[in-house]
Amino acid sequence: MISEILNQNLFGISIGKIGLFFSIIFVTFILKSIFIHLIDKKMAIIVKNTETELDDLLLKAIRSPLNYLILLQGFYLAILSLQLPEKINNFEISEIVHTIYILAFSLIMLYFVFKLIDIIAVYLYREAKKTNSTLDDQLVPLLVKSLRVLVVTLGILFILDNFGYNITSLLAGLGLGGLAFALAAQNTVSNLFGSITIFSDKPFQLGDWIQVGDIEGTVEDVGFRTTRVRRFDQALVTVPNSQFINTGIINYTAMKKRRINFYLGVTYGTPVNKMKEAVAGIKKIIEDDEKFDHSFYMVRFNDFGAYSLNIFIYCFTKTTDWAESLRVREEFNLKIMQLLEELDVEIAFPSQTIYLNEKKEVN
Repeated sequence: MISEILNQNLFGISIGKIGLFFSIIFVTFILKSIFIHLIDKKMAIIVKNTETELDDLLLKAIRSPLNYLILLQGFYLAILSLQLPEKINNFEISEIVHTIYILAFSLIMLYFVFKLIDIIAVYLYREAKKTNSTLDDQLVPLLVKSLRVLVVTLGILFILDNFGYNITSLLAGLGLGGLAFALAAQNTVSNLFGSITIFSDKPFQLGDWIQVGDIEGTVEDVGFRTTRVRRFDQALVTVPNSQFINTGIINYTAMKKRRINFYLGVTYGTPVNKMKEAVAGIKKIIEDDEKFDHSFYMVRFNDFGAYSLNIFIYCFTKTTDWAESLRVREEFNLKIMQLLEELDVEIAFPSQTIYLNEKKEVN
């Protein structure tokens, strides 16, 4: 009686096979729950007993893909247990089922590799934070995206290979197409090499004040093709990264000290002893001020100018901050003015002396 019921057909499939189908699916869900429970239990033990989080991250990466993999295998075996006919109309049933299985399996593997890339990203971000450069923080997402693109590309090739496509001829065609594309995109390739130069040599980092050719401002973003620089008039300039290869980069933020360099002109009527006192007094102003770098500086009566006696002043402030260095320079200039007032030495300004030669008339 039971065998007769099991042999009865429903939609062309015996009830016994349908029962086996649902039994396999039921067992699949039970096995999935058991494996997930074991993984969660193992994760709890690892978190409690180990200081490193690598094992915890690996188990988390395995958890979801394994969940989907068990379900896939269970459904695949359940479908095979139905012993479906080879063909329904013009459709190859077994081939369709196998193709769907390979595609789903490949996607699960890609998902698993993506989880592993996330683990790599965690450690890359951690190492980037240990460095002083902010470029490393921006390089990590680009590197992670590149790894994902590579994995997706390899995954697509694997799927196509399993579907019967000739990968060798496809790669050969891509190679010729890639060559033509590379010739047509030389500027893009140059920009990519420029970005590699930026990330490897690290001539600047985010927030630095730089000058590249005629462009001067603060670095806001560094990408694979371009770098965005905010000028001081708040205009945003997009600079191709290839320009950093061919043009010198001035990084003002990397300065260790700021230079003060100018000529101080005093009048030609200044006596020699007053000139000596002025030079010595300016030197003393620099030496007594801790805001100046005392390792090297110069104050010399340097030149007989067109309308002044020129004192050459060359020194450095310890601060590299622009606003602070301007404040130091202002104090320096005021002290020089006070010194010259005390010495009764006048600062020269452009002037001309005209001599008139009067001729006496003879009667």
